[in-house]
Amino acid sequence: MFELPKLLITGAEGQLGYELSAQAQEQGFEVVSCSHDDLDICDWQAVAALFAELKPDYVVNAAGKTLLGLDSEACFNINFQGPEVLAQVCSDQDIALIHLSCAEVFGGDSEIPYREDDDIAPPSDYGRSIYQGEQAVRQHMCRHLILRTGWLFSARGQSSVLKLLEQARKADQVCVADGLVGSPTSAVDLSRVVTAIIKQLDCGVENWGTYHYCATETVSWFGFCETIIAAARQYEDLPLEQLVSVHQSELGSHPRATYSVLNCEQVLRDFGIHQRSWRTGLMKVVRNLYDWAE
Repeated sequence: MFELPKLLITGAEGQLGYELSAQAQEQGFEVVSCSHDDLDICDWQAVAALFAELKPDYVVNAAGKTLLGLDSEACFNINFQGPEVLAQVCSDQDIALIHLSCAEVFGGDSEIPYREDDDIAPPSDYGRSIYQGEQAVRQHMCRHLILRTGWLFSARGQSSVLKLLEQARKADQVCVADGLVGSPTSAVDLSRVVTAIIKQLDCGVENWGTYHYCATETVSWFGFCETIIAAARQYEDLPLEQLVSVHQSELGSHPRATYSVLNCEQVLRDFGIHQRSWRTGLMKVVRNLYDWAE
């Protein structure tokens, strides 16, 4: 019987980390899941000791921090220093590294989906820290795969779905950012992609480097939020009467790329991975939320 490799997943408490850990275990991978409390990925000695003890075949870095409340130091540490430490240790111990990134490394002024080799121009400190993390991985090791994705959502953690529904239960009006266009991507769907890539790499496919994956169909952030509310109203009466479009600067978050759609032709060509619908993924997320609440 074919034995699947051993995975060590960082950021296990996050949206992707949770779903990836669950899905990989279901598929038969040996999985070690590490939250920030379990492992500080910026601590070189702790990372080196743990990896030497556990001897994973692949490390999947799903840890990441958004720039909320202008916590730029923490954002920089997790998004840049963490990947740098992981890459150094993985290189030293001959472990392959799968590093998750996002479309926020691009400037957002394109009118067509971004390719892997398009110009980098992050619009925020968050995006810059993400790109610095990518560069650290590239600098320190050869056997790496960087996977950029779109607007991630799930039924757990800091999901945009959960945050919007919490607001919709408390107010008759909710403000959402105007002018943003992207491709929402389910954490469950992205986990499918990560495990499929690892299986192929473990079978000798030598397609290392940078890839894009996001779900099909481009949508505005306002349109995505409308779809979330419409799906939730199949299960619950919400007091929300109106979604209000406002400029993103009025919401107090870091500047986001106004256009963050990714071209996914390369991951299809090299790994045979097809994009799936974000709408299907969203319906499953919303249904799960209400099933768990019963």
